Amino acid sequence: MTRLRAAGAALLAALATISLSATPAAADAVGYTGLVTDADGEPVANACLALHTSPDEVAAEYCSDAQGRYTIPGTADTTTTYKIRVHADGFRTEWWYSAPDYLNADRISLPAYDLVEQNVRLGQGSAGIKGRITDETGAPVEATVTIYGEDSNYEAIAYTWNLGDGRYQIDNVPPGRYRISVYDNSRGYQWVPGQETRDTATVFEVADGATLTVDEQVLPLGEIEARVTDSVTGKPVPRPCLYVMGGRDEFICGTNGLVRVTDVRPGSWTTEVTGGASYFPADPQPTVDVRRGAVTEVSYALRPGAAFTTTVRDAATSAPVDGICVHLVQPKWGGQSAHMWQYCSGADGRLEVGPFEADELATWNVYAYQADNPYNPPVRRYGDQWVTAAGGSGDQRAALAVTLQAARTITIPTIRMDQPGTITGTVRNAAGEVVPGVCSYPYAFHPGQGAIFGKNCSDASGRYTINDLGPYRWPVEFAPNANSGYAWQWSGNVADRFAATYTQVKSGGTATVNAKLVAGGVLAGKVTDPADPWATGYVWTYNARTGDIASASYGYFDSGSGGSFTVKGHRTQDVYVQYWVNKDCWYGSRQAQTVRVKVGATTTVAMNTDSTCGAPPTGVARAAAAPLGIRPDSRTGR
Repeated sequence: MTRLRAAGAALLAALATISLSATPAAADAVGYTGLVTDADGEPVANACLALHTSPDEVAAEYCSDAQGRYTIPGTADTTTTYKIRVHADGFRTEWWYSAPDYLNADRISLPAYDLVEQNVRLGQGSAGIKGRITDETGAPVEATVTIYGEDSNYEAIAYTWNLGDGRYQIDNVPPGRYRISVYDNSRGYQWVPGQETRDTATVFEVADGATLTVDEQVLPLGEIEARVTDSVTGKPVPRPCLYVMGGRDEFICGTNGLVRVTDVRPGSWTTEVTGGASYFPADPQPTVDVRRGAVTEVSYALRPGAAFTTTVRDAATSAPVDGICVHLVQPKWGGQSAHMWQYCSGADGRLEVGPFEADELATWNVYAYQADNPYNPPVRRYGDQWVTAAGGSGDQRAALAVTLQAARTITIPTIRMDQPGTITGTVRNAAGEVVPGVCSYPYAFHPGQGAIFGKNCSDASGRYTINDLGPYRWPVEFAPNANSGYAWQWSGNVADRFAATYTQVKSGGTATVNAKLVAGGVLAGKVTDPADPWATGYVWTYNARTGDIASASYGYFDSGSGGSFTVKGHRTQDVYVQYWVNKDCWYGSRQAQTVRVKVGATTTVAMNTDSTCGAPPTGVARAAAAPLGIRPDSRTGR
């Protein structure tokens, strides 16, 4: 017979067969069909298969005929899923497939196109296992309890949080012999009673009709005590941190060279050891063997790097400011990308930058800005600034010069953040027409890692907006796309930052800076490498006075182009030309020469790697296609 609840009424037409014959279903039928048998393979009549949508809700039920054959008709609705309970008088209730209850049963959808043969075997006799899981203090533990058949592949689980108070219970299990494990996320696996492996666990006998009580107390976890020192001086690392991968998946930090990590799972774990911005992480990453109930003592020596530290505060209240990030930018040659390596202040305002290797020892300017966090937007907005010795500025030339020192951490003056203002304006061409899609920047932009899009770029009406600028005098660089035909330029319609018009921004105010674009000049040429006729590379141009990137594009060359390249988008200016052929080369003699590029014209140069590689222009420390401070990805230093 068939019993349908309200939840299954929609299936009534498709599932209309009530009385099932002993003959197989028609060849064009779909759904599940098969035999219900006992442990000896004999058919079981009137065994019913109930389709559950929840532990207590039954959508439909189908029963076997006198020959033990059942059929569950299929449906085109494959989105609805069920768990199937099989029951018959004199037999143990089974859930599809061979599970004791709803929790352990497989969830299935009914076949829509095939008739699937699935036989069901019912067993006799029923037992149960229950108990309570506690910690070493006797408090209840939220854990997963699993029973494993000793003489079969039978497995079933129970969750202590379903019953509460650390209790678990599994009913309708076949009588027999079982081993039992307990697992929770922090402690890992253990075997009852108090064993680390299955082999040493007790085998419990569960009799028919009986419920066996098996309580368990979870084993204590391990602890790591790490001493972290400076590999050069031997002194304790002030703020060491330890991450135990898999043993305890979070950074635990300490002070004065000591870190204690409690509640570590037993096992052999790889560790990551750090000492803040002043030290390089331990390499290779050490492995630590942790035992339950024991303290494992380890020692690490970290190599110091170059770094600097400071505190970020509100300029008006002196309160520490969280989420202020910085870019490191060279005073000359290259500018900064819109997507640079980030270091950010913590809740206490502390900002650490580093560590840097010896070959990264340079003098830097620091550009500070407030990080965008859509999940936790800041209550108070702050404006961008070039960090100076006594406040902020919009002019990079006024920025504090931070010179890194090998294996040392220096302290720079406090960064004081002001309330922001805005610059907006309209971008037009020489004919007075608005130009959309031109991105604007309050600093010298390097396109090595992509541009910034959205509100900083001109819209269909030519309007752009730069928000969150500190209350200082700012220049604006307009950077049209390389294929637009327009030249890069600065506010005041000039070619370089030093000649730009600087506009005062006021907190809460809006200043206007418009732009009139001109047709860009082109630098064209050919690169030859006698040692490698198949050489490939790229060409950048830099303004000779400021060292900023001079145009929107870099010129790519390869053997297919015969070494030819073009670099578009210049206003009239003198530029240095840098080209890369697996080495750093500059146009001209070994001291490099400038090239005059003009608006609307094409200037041609030829470059040969024999005579011009390895020597940058005078005064250039480390110019590169991707200047130091621009990294392949971002990270936050705390």
